Amino acid sequence: MPANTRNAITAIINFAASVMITAWFIEQKFGYVVTPEAILLSNVVACSKWVVMVIAAIILLETNKWVFIRRMSFASLAGSCAMFSVYVFRYIPVSSWEQFTYAIALALLVMTVFFFKAVINTRLSLKWFAAWLVCLVISMVLQVKVVFSLHPGIVTNEVSHFFDSRKKSEIS
Repeated sequence: MPANTRNAITAIINFAASVMITAWFIEQKFGYVVTPEAILLSNVVACSKWVVMVIAAIILLETNKWVFIRRMSFASLAGSCAMFSVYVFRYIPVSSWEQFTYAIALALLVMTVFFFKAVINTRLSLKWFAAWLVCLVISMVLQVKVVFSLHPGIVTNEVSHFFDSRKKSEIS
């Protein structure tokens, strides 16, 4: 099997697994993303940064495009897997919002580190990393401003009872 084909297949498998894990994580709701429309929108926003970068790589890179896309897909998968840390954070005496936020922050950190490694190891310009960071920031802003605004209780912590076994008065 040619290397490009192997890299493409690996990338497809990694991205598919990443999408499934992310969809599962979002579907768990944690009290923050509550409607089917918001769940779908959150998934689309979460995947958009990867779609943009894959399209850019296919169009702009002449060499090593499939190596880079494979490495990029691993960054996506590693970040998605880091969201499982929410189960560890449940044992820490913090609010559900903090548990959710810590898992997301860890996922973002893992993705950022592995994406940077993908850029460096493929010997691409740091502009690729900067472009991905811009996509990441846009994605985060869209999640907060669009997806989470569909449920205004997040701001007032009215949703803590969905995910936290402690009383709301203990958290606030």
